[in-house]
Amino acid sequence: MLQICQYLLRNLSISNLRRYASIAARPFSKSGDKFNAGLIIIGDEILKAQVKDTNSFFMCSLLWECGVKVEKISVISDDVDLIANEIMEFSGKYKYVITSGGIGPTHDDMTFEGLAKAFNDSLHCHPTIVGIVQDVYRTQDEKSPAFKMAHVPKKAVLRFGKHQETGECLKFPCVNVENVYVFPGSPVYLERLFQSLCKELFKGEKFVKRELFLDSKEESFADVLTKVAKEFPNVAFGSYPITGESYYKARVTIESDSEDETLRAQERFRSSLPREIFVNYDKHPHVDSHEKFLAFMDECQCDDYGKTLEELRKLYEKPKEVAICFDGSVESTVLLHLAHVAQMQLKNSSKINVIMFKNEEWFPEVENFVKDITSRYNLNVITMNLPPQEATKNLEASHPDIKFLLLGIKSRSKDSGVYHNLARQTSISSIVIKCPLNGWTVDSLWTFARSLSLPYCSLYDKGYTCVGARESTKPNVNLITGDKETCQPAWKFNRPRK
Repeated sequence: MLQICQYLLRNLSISNLRRYASIAARPFSKSGDKFNAGLIIIGDEILKAQVKDTNSFFMCSLLWECGVKVEKISVISDDVDLIANEIMEFSGKYKYVITSGGIGPTHDDMTFEGLAKAFNDSLHCHPTIVGIVQDVYRTQDEKSPAFKMAHVPKKAVLRFGKHQETGECLKFPCVNVENVYVFPGSPVYLERLFQSLCKELFKGEKFVKRELFLDSKEESFADVLTKVAKEFPNVAFGSYPITGESYYKARVTIESDSEDETLRAQERFRSSLPREIFVNYDKHPHVDSHEKFLAFMDECQCDDYGKTLEELRKLYEKPKEVAICFDGSVESTVLLHLAHVAQMQLKNSSKINVIMFKNEEWFPEVENFVKDITSRYNLNVITMNLPPQEATKNLEASHPDIKFLLLGIKSRSKDSGVYHNLARQTSISSIVIKCPLNGWTVDSLWTFARSLSLPYCSLYDKGYTCVGARESTKPNVNLITGDKETCQPAWKFNRPRK
């Protein structure tokens, strides 16, 4: 027996001992979650801030939807021993280990070597990947650096995803050894492959999540949240202070794998605080927008909304003929949302034509707001780098299908901003100019926007300007000059007067 022990000690490497110890420890995982994951992001370029890591954010969001809780994200350099040790440690702690990066053709791509070392394996040239490399890189030369990507651990299993639209197999696979799944580092390849395979490979128990929005700072409810969290130890609570959001000051998340416990924890938290600090906020006002509009109409006493929607519904029976001038103002956002509601009412999935006149540089806040709007709605954005009057003449030649141009202004006669020439005309050549919000008041505009939680540019709340009539965009607030009597609209954001 002594001789056998001596032989084992002489022949077992330290890395193998670590691996066996890691495997033996798996049933005694420190985490109480059955469906957990650890992410390993590999690449010196991440650590040197030469490339921004977006992969971990993307993967975490999809894993959560699959009921898998990510417990740790590790970012490490391109080093074989470091990769091997990190994979061994993660493999013993988490049900799923997911890596990204380090599988390319260059000298510093070492993930497959580290993966093989972690599992006491060796690399071999996988014939399937060889065929992929030959096809993609158009080479038969085995000395080509591209063939490095075909050298994977002998124990590896290839997991091919499918293109969501065509159903065809994606070119490059996920390489899987035991509970470790290796994905490419390039977001272009990772996102498509991970999205295709996520639900198939990573299955957990769905989380039940509730969100509460509060018009109050964290310090006002922190003690209550702590008390409720202790009362519900199996429920995860999160509190997030918000800056730059006009609707609420903090967001609280409540989640667990039990719907009953999540709802009881939510009710306990709500009942422990004043009712008025909770905000009825909708993160996705563009989703089920028609149903939400009808619910809003049941409660409001204004006929403007229904009349405007009916006008838009008639126009959008031929959506390719209509375009909205969008400048980041709350008026143009309301008009866009109503056009979206009309599309939903008509069960029409066509893109909404939106024209942006960018003859002047926009504030960063406006740029960010426009990006948010275009991500929410199904838009066909037409950018015109000319003043509106001149651009509209060019529009007739460049987009002959467009017959109606819609302006988000409340009064044709009062507008004296950039759109004043357009607003005071009913047509330019064959293009008809319409103002569906004509006659709306400031109150009706903001009641609609805030009741439906429509997004609007944060500059409004900082005293900046984006109006198209002589009245202010909010009651008792002149966002242009600070003086309501001398307000001159500009149809662009101007800095407030000090």
